[in-house]
Amino acid sequence: MLEATGTDTRAKRPGQGLYFRVGWGRLAAQRALPGQAARLASSGLHLGVVPEPALPPGWVELKPKMAGICGSDMALMKGQSSPFMRPLTSFPAVLGHEIVAVTQEGQRVAVEPTLSCAARGLPPCQMCALGQSDDCLRRGDPGMGAGLMLGYHARVPGGWSQRMWAPQSQLVPVPEGMPDERAVLTEPAAIVLTGLKQVEWSQAAEVLIIGAGTLGLLSTALIAELYPAAKITAVARYPRQRDLVQQMGAQRVAGGTRRDPAIKAVTGEPVPTLPGFPPYYPRGFDVVVVAAGSQSALAEASRLVKAGGQVLLLGGVAQAAIDWTPIWSRHVRIIGSYGYGESGVDTFRAVLSLFSVMSQPLESLVTHQFPLEDYRGAVRAALGHTGAIKTVFVPN
Repeated sequence: MLEATGTDTRAKRPGQGLYFRVGWGRLAAQRALPGQAARLASSGLHLGVVPEPALPPGWVELKPKMAGICGSDMALMKGQSSPFMRPLTSFPAVLGHEIVAVTQEGQRVAVEPTLSCAARGLPPCQMCALGQSDDCLRRGDPGMGAGLMLGYHARVPGGWSQRMWAPQSQLVPVPEGMPDERAVLTEPAAIVLTGLKQVEWSQAAEVLIIGAGTLGLLSTALIAELYPAAKITAVARYPRQRDLVQQMGAQRVAGGTRRDPAIKAVTGEPVPTLPGFPPYYPRGFDVVVVAAGSQSALAEASRLVKAGGQVLLLGGVAQAAIDWTPIWSRHVRIIGSYGYGESGVDTFRAVLSLFSVMSQPLESLVTHQFPLEDYRGAVRAALGHTGAIKTVFVPN
């Protein structure tokens, strides 16, 4: 942090940001020694001065107020990210794309972080012209530089910073009186809402949510709010998660997916196959939401969904080796979802409008708050060793 002097000149000094640098030696160690991946997660971070970048017209300076640590941030720091989208990122970068900030006029805003053609000051590419800015063809543009969104761009800092910039058109006012702890969930909730809109809900009587982190809890809350006819079963392994998932609106809570009474109430009694292999379930859930980025979550979803059912992937599953027989043999529809839909700003507005009326204690999902300087403590908390759900930085 900048030290105070007799004359307060902090406003005249460049603020600090928390940079992440890709270290190939560290990445190799994390891949070769998976047990050390978490311990090494924060070693790629360092505090540094944030210079003002050269930007297209329409960008404004912001002061981040609160910024979340996302599962994708943790996967990156642990060396577990898929290399598939590597050409759409650039480092070292100030991370952070779940952002509540304050404009220079004092307006509190949620920041829609996509760096598509509009943000880059370019004519719309083929995908942007179709309203699919999440699939913008210029996210690796050599002009402004590679970066699919704020937080993954070497020249433009994300929200883990004392100062940042964003397109004016991608700022969404936060309703007066809404706690920062609720508003900072706008970006992950926009991810969830975009995914839920792709599900066919007319036949969705029984819904299973695998994962009780931020995405799983927000999925539970939004399904309960928007699709009240659906009966929600949520898998939550820890007491704090079980309490929260019930507060968010789940009717059944399972401690696991194997032989749990809440699961068997829908699937029927599992039938053994071969020793050492998962059982066969005679029935299944209409919709399974995978809100955990793990191979096991995807594998369980494939077995617990009914014939003709739907599996929504929200948790960022990367590399997975599973038996695909339950998928093709039961005509299961897999829905891959990423981003914020045709208009990210409209999705953010819709989320904040919902947040204004939802009775669930959403702000209780923010369990840990840290200054930028204590980034090692923040990473430890986000790894889940302290019962954290959503860990955030409070930069200023």
